Amino acid sequence: MTAGRPTTYLPEYCDKIVECMGRGLSKTAFAGEIGVCRETIMNWSKENPEFLGAVKRAEAARVLFLEQRLIDGETGPRVTSHIFALKNADPEEWRDKTEREHSGAVSVNFTTVYESKPD
Repeated sequence: MTAGRPTTYLPEYCDKIVECMGRGLSKTAFAGEIGVCRETIMNWSKENPEFLGAVKRAEAARVLFLEQRLIDGETGPRVTSHIFALKNADPEEWRDKTEREHSGAVSVNFTTVYESKPD
């Protein structure tokens, strides 16, 4: 048994994080809502499999909220903020950058250029 401060984790936080992030808020916002820091949320995820599962569902609920806002046809700066949030919330599906992998040998040639000094 490890010594230390007793946990403030409560099983009802599983439902609360899904509800909170389902409104489009982040894990950090949920932490603020219940009066802890984000690191506490991350520690609870490591220590409590049921909470980790809830966090995964909450992340999906957040993406659903943000995507639904885009589909509903909002315009202007809100669209930009939702896209920005989605790129961070779900980078696998919402990134601009595409990555390509190449296999096989790669040849690189370097040319050294010397500047001549006047005589």
